[in-house]
Amino acid sequence: MKKQSSAFKKGVLTGFGFPGIGMSAAMFGFGVFAGEAGIDIYLCIGSLLILWSMPGMVIFVSLYTIGAPVFLLFTTVLLANMRQFFLVLSGMTIINIHAHKISFLSKLLWAHLISPTGWAELTKVKNELEEKELLTFFQGLTIALVTITSLTTIIGFKLYYFLPSYMVSIPVFIMPLYLTILMLRAVEIYYRVAVFSGGIICPILFPYIGDWSLILAGLFGGTIGVITSYLLPKWSSNV
Repeated sequence: MKKQSSAFKKGVLTGFGFPGIGMSAAMFGFGVFAGEAGIDIYLCIGSLLILWSMPGMVIFVSLYTIGAPVFLLFTTVLLANMRQFFLVLSGMTIINIHAHKISFLSKLLWAHLISPTGWAELTKVKNELEEKELLTFFQGLTIALVTITSLTTIIGFKLYYFLPSYMVSIPVFIMPLYLTILMLRAVEIYYRVAVFSGGIICPILFPYIGDWSLILAGLFGGTIGVITSYLLPKWSSNV
């Protein structure tokens, strides 16, 4: 029980640390965007908690404000959030969710609340904590992240009416910077290879194909990372 409490506390402290700062900076920007779009604060917070994915949230606000049909709104947001499907599966596998005696609805809740930040933190601590402690760590982490991002979303929403748009847009860039730093600190070298190679490929391709360079850099960087993960054990065994 003491270990579980310690893991929960570690998760809360982690969530209110740099990961929370990174996510809350992005959600601050979303609050500004929602305020600019003219939706009310309750719908803004509702979209944060229900969608829990920045692309899906931005798409929802954009389509909602132009009066898009409900079917189009639902399917577009669904397709945008499907990109996290395998990330959620990976996170649930790390936690080994089936080994915990919790209800099916609880499993759905924690699966829903897995974000790239939460997944990255899980991969970082999976070798530091016992497997049975990972869910407790993730619960503490997620509660902290939901709390801090909700507060900063409200702050961004309110400050939109008082500050110039270029000032309130600056914190949005903290989130991708945080994720990049987190991946470069990852224990497994293929994460770092993927980020590093993608970071090189993107600026090389941008002058020729514009915004498509971001997509291709992610595809090629991830592919190089996967290939590295397969080749490293073979190289190690031959040494």
